Amino acid sequence: MTIVGLRKISKKCIIILLQLVKIEVFVYSKLHFWIANWSNFEYNLLVPDLSKHRLSFFFLILFSVLGATFFAIKFASGYRLDLASKTLKPTGILVANSYPDGARVFVNDKFVAATNGTLSLEPGKYTIEIKKSGFLPWKKEIVIEKELVALAEAFLFPEVPDLKPLTFNEVNNPQVSPDNTKIVYSIPLPDLNAGLWVIDLTDSLLGFSKSPRQIAKSRTGSDFAKSNYSWSPDSRQILIEFPSSNNKYLLEAGQLNELTAANEVSLTLSKTKESWQKEENIKEKAKLKRLPLKMQEIVASKAAELQFSPDTTKVLYLATASAEIPEKLIPPLLATSTQKESRKLEPGRLYVYDIKEDRNFLVPFIVPSPTPTPKLKSKITPTPIPLTTHYPGRAGSLLTTPRWFPTSKHLVWTAEDKVISCEYDGTNLTTIYSGPFTKPYVFITPGTDKLVILTKIGAEGEDKSNLYIISLR
Repeated sequence: MTIVGLRKISKKCIIILLQLVKIEVFVYSKLHFWIANWSNFEYNLLVPDLSKHRLSFFFLILFSVLGATFFAIKFASGYRLDLASKTLKPTGILVANSYPDGARVFVNDKFVAATNGTLSLEPGKYTIEIKKSGFLPWKKEIVIEKELVALAEAFLFPEVPDLKPLTFNEVNNPQVSPDNTKIVYSIPLPDLNAGLWVIDLTDSLLGFSKSPRQIAKSRTGSDFAKSNYSWSPDSRQILIEFPSSNNKYLLEAGQLNELTAANEVSLTLSKTKESWQKEENIKEKAKLKRLPLKMQEIVASKAAELQFSPDTTKVLYLATASAEIPEKLIPPLLATSTQKESRKLEPGRLYVYDIKEDRNFLVPFIVPSPTPTPKLKSKITPTPIPLTTHYPGRAGSLLTTPRWFPTSKHLVWTAEDKVISCEYDGTNLTTIYSGPFTKPYVFITPGTDKLVILTKIGAEGEDKSNLYIISLR
């Protein structure tokens, strides 16, 4: 980043130098013309012959431009003039940004500036805090190195998020689509609106939430509230399974459907699921190729439940065996993260690998231990079955385990009656929502401005669950 910036500055300075030389030639020629044609001979005697000073004039401009170029490059590199020692001292540059902007930046507990600006700091370790009224504070230890740029980028969550109703009828078994853009849910009989409903989580052009739409109606013998349903990998279709009749249907998520022989897929379901799985495997293999070769070997043999960030620059994974990630899997980059790494993997722990910077971080989340298999009372000793840790990251998008937030820099999960967030490097662990919700129904949306929960908030004595938006702006 710094080298590219210096090259740009040097190029601009050379262009400026050439322009100044042209200006010098132009100014000299004009002055010479005016002086040569001046009507007052006596005044001409008082004007010096500029031709004798042309070379000096040129070198004066040349050295001025070179000096300005030198100081511009040093300034861009972080050097600052120390009046006490009368020397140029190297510093580093801190770029402090926040969303929303207008927050205050504190360096070692001292207020120094507002966000979305740059600061010059001497090399060393600093405690950087970013605060804004009404939002949770952001804090991180950052190492400033000379001539390099360090980034402090804070996504601020509100202290008291608002709750807004998204549905008003009873909601049963909501399931979010793989791309987090839609939720399907059922309304049970005998409600007049009984059936299968889909709500779009993307905002309209004016920023308002979209209304739910019904995609199938329940009838006697086909109550969708008593069915099992799940999304297709492309988030366009919904698979319905009725346990009572063993019938299976594939419905379109964007239209009103009828349960007919045309969409009954009991005979072809196995092939359909096999096709879906092949498509998913192809996508996963394409993503895995972004990893360094050695990292590909580690995640293939000693990791499971991979989740790539929305921008595919990071991967969240569960270590299933001990391993150590070698150093320098890619050429070292300037101005990378200075947070503590964890390149030694412990089984049963979650990690995030940053593909662009070749850095590995431990996630502060304790994976639940598996439930031991009860021992049978028998004289014959049974063959021991090795226990494996189950991390159901792909079994839907419920936040019982960490999942990626749309920023690609945060992970979100639930713990008791709280929604927890932390940055991908394990820092800024914080509670972003504390309140009632029906476990484990908390959903991530396509945008960074909201989450969706299932909860019972209404008139006294009313025992109906509905979807609510947790506003994060």
